[in-house]
Amino acid sequence: MTIRNVVFDIGNVVVPWDPRGIERKAFGSERVDDPAFRPALSGNPIWLAVNRGEHTLADAKALYIAELGLTSVEVDRLYDVLMDSMVLLEDTHDLMKDLQAAGYRLFAITDNVHEIVAHLKERHDFWPMFEAAAVSAELGVLKPDPKMYDHVIEAGSLDPGECLFFDDVPANVSGAEAVGMVARRFTDAEQARADLASLGVAF
Repeated sequence: MTIRNVVFDIGNVVVPWDPRGIERKAFGSERVDDPAFRPALSGNPIWLAVNRGEHTLADAKALYIAELGLTSVEVDRLYDVLMDSMVLLEDTHDLMKDLQAAGYRLFAITDNVHEIVAHLKERHDFWPMFEAAAVSAELGVLKPDPKMYDHVIEAGSLDPGECLFFDDVPANVSGAEAVGMVARRFTDAEQARADLASLGVAF
């Protein structure tokens, strides 16, 4: 089947996502690399709840203080470093522009936080390139829940077999395949271009 739509994850695809690196910059490597350190981001139930839209970052701050023993200043620093890390991966942005110029429709499926999405929309100009986006904090579930993929399929009236999804997490790639999408693990824009070419996507 012909690929007509390209669907992008956001973290580690369009912008970086390095939770351990963010925590090292916020708290110091010695502290973060201590086996007793409890991560505030990746895998932490508080952070997962924020990604499902159950807490705002302000709500999470109070929970981090109460449950992880962080200070208010430390949580603020964590959030500042996190937001500052959201730089645009220019090679992916160039790929998106090339695809759009060639007539392909672009969409996004992202486990993400309300405040980060708002920050990305304010800081960068790529978000309007997506005709529709499934954001976990808006839908209340995380990938690979089928609801995330189905949201974009329904919003764009898409044939899933005509969609190519890029994500850096294998389980999320499998989730897309389970709903009928073609999916590839994203490593970098160069590999993505090769994957697109192998599927007959000309741009």
